[in-house]
Amino acid sequence: MKIRRALLKSGVLAVAAGLSGAAFWIGQAPAQTTETSLTTETSTLSTTSVQRAWNSSSFTVRGIVSGSPESVSFSGTAKVGTRLAPDPDFGSPNLVLSIDLTGISGVGSSTRTKYVIGGPEIVQKRLAASHVIDIVFPFYKSGTDGTSGARSGAASFTIDVDTATGAVTTATGSIGSSSL
Repeated sequence: MKIRRALLKSGVLAVAAGLSGAAFWIGQAPAQTTETSLTTETSTLSTTSVQRAWNSSSFTVRGIVSGSPESVSFSGTAKVGTRLAPDPDFGSPNLVLSIDLTGISGVGSSTRTKYVIGGPEIVQKRLAASHVIDIVFPFYKSGTDGTSGARSGAASFTIDVDTATGAVTTATGSIGSSSL
């Protein structure tokens, strides 16, 4: 009988200790969660050296994408946005580029069908005074949503930037056929 009471007494104490520990832990969880989300929002919304203004420039691009069902001749204006993104781990900043080809359109060589290019590309490079950037882009018949019948082309850019600000100083580009 004494053994059962001793086991019962220690079992009750263990359960009571567990319940009080759980109540203490549950009581603390909301405060920790709130503090963490508040810190995240504050660092995201506050002005820091990571958030820099975009520099923008535009330039003329031309080229022909050969292929089936017809070759397409493209021309128009490419817009390039750049900004520096500091790297806290390695010290030197990265260059973030947004390349928007939606200002470029194409015309089919045999049917004279108008073609348009899909949305912008985001590219990140280590900061250097000059970059050669090659991207593959989708294009499709104007007036369609681009989900069927889309083809791909390739664009190549040589972009020189001011390494202090990330602003584009000179840029050239061309369009050609993609190997995809």
